[in-house]
Amino acid sequence: MIQATDRNATPSVLFVRIIDGELPFGSFLPIATDRFRAWGYRTEVVANNRDLSTSLNCLSPDLVVLDIGNSVEGLGTLKQLATSNRTLPVIVMSSEVSIALAVQATKMGAIDVIPNPPDLHQLRIIVDGVVKERVARRRTIDSDAARGCDDFKMLGQSQAILDVLDLIEDVAETDATVLILGESGTGKELLARAIHACSRRSKQSFVPVNVATLPATIAESILFGHERGAFTGADSANKGWCETASGGTLMLDEIGEMDILLQAKLLRFLQDGTFMRVGASKSQTADVRVVAATNRNPEQLVRENKMREDLYYRLNVFPIRMPPLRERREDIPILANSFLDLSAELHRRHVVGFSEEAMSCLMNYDWPGNVRQLENLVTRMVLLAREPYIGISNVPIEIRSLVNRRPISVGQCANVDLDTANHSATGDVNGLSQMEQVEKQAIIKSLCDTNGNAVAAARLLGVGQATIYRKIKRFNIELKHLKSSNMTN
Repeated sequence: MIQATDRNATPSVLFVRIIDGELPFGSFLPIATDRFRAWGYRTEVVANNRDLSTSLNCLSPDLVVLDIGNSVEGLGTLKQLATSNRTLPVIVMSSEVSIALAVQATKMGAIDVIPNPPDLHQLRIIVDGVVKERVARRRTIDSDAARGCDDFKMLGQSQAILDVLDLIEDVAETDATVLILGESGTGKELLARAIHACSRRSKQSFVPVNVATLPATIAESILFGHERGAFTGADSANKGWCETASGGTLMLDEIGEMDILLQAKLLRFLQDGTFMRVGASKSQTADVRVVAATNRNPEQLVRENKMREDLYYRLNVFPIRMPPLRERREDIPILANSFLDLSAELHRRHVVGFSEEAMSCLMNYDWPGNVRQLENLVTRMVLLAREPYIGISNVPIEIRSLVNRRPISVGQCANVDLDTANHSATGDVNGLSQMEQVEKQAIIKSLCDTNGNAVAAARLLGVGQATIYRKIKRFNIELKHLKSSNMTN
């Protein structure tokens, strides 16, 4: 149950039923609004587009329950909501729930499709979960704004990136050492800057150091500093990066490349904040928050004796994995359009967007270089574009040639080996993690076992309807031929 302490904090649900401009008040809506008010929600019911616009502005609902009756015409309202309020969660309710309707509504942005009349307690569970997440997200955003986190610009709305944002919120205000894991180009330094920007150290220095670029002979001096005369050419005493970052945050990027002997001195610094300049006779202290990052598997480095085990455990206090771009494909349009706007302004190009075909190609590419590769590619396409919109012809041939995704019809499952189906539905499996490949195979098998009935498959797997429809879309499992295929079997 979500508790509220004032009107502004009270979660709100907007019930909408626009069918031929009238609202046929059945038994459900009055009961539902009364129940949700008793459960601590503000509720409102609207029956026309004018009132809908007014309610969206005045009520600022956390969630919309859209009743389309037994007609798909109500999906026009869903499209309107998705266009004008892209982040507003919408639950579609219909007296005739079908696979086709559920797939269509999910593709248009609905988070769930439920029967009318629904089980009110089940609806409450769904609404509570959605609203709790939005309230927590709003508090994060408000908190970030209050702290003035100008560097906190991590774009995306996928669950993968929202999970990262939640972890940032959990750890930012502490002084815990953070270990950021992730492939090259995923934005590990941006994540480290976000942690710093949202911490009490934000007014002090953020010092990024790429360990892999430190010359082995002077790495210790660069990190900890040196005294005058410590070595040939040391004409004056110099601070190291640890001392420079005192009061702020020190980011040690590519920590797995650090010399094994230097790791022992870093370990001491992490343990008690003490260090010695090269050539010094006494130690010093520095109040530094350390954020380390690596694109390699630190446990494998330990096994290969390239990283001290005690250093790994000292760094691994609060690990955060930055997901690769192929695991957050729904963020690609947001990132690509942001990079396009920045590049068009910087290079004074009149390019305003992407064609649907070009964006589809970008979303189906696996991006081995991750966000950095996407940013560089968008800049290249903006510079070469001759039209206001980037079309498929502007996408490099090496990208287009690798995007070869052929969807599989579930109706064909009876004649296809599951392993083959798993590969065919994606073109290749490189875009999916091992866990996602197993998950996809299980979904295909359950759909085959239930003759393509997604609702029954969801029940068989023990997941919600919205989840399985989202996974069907994510894994590109084609359902449009299912009906005709079943009729012939």
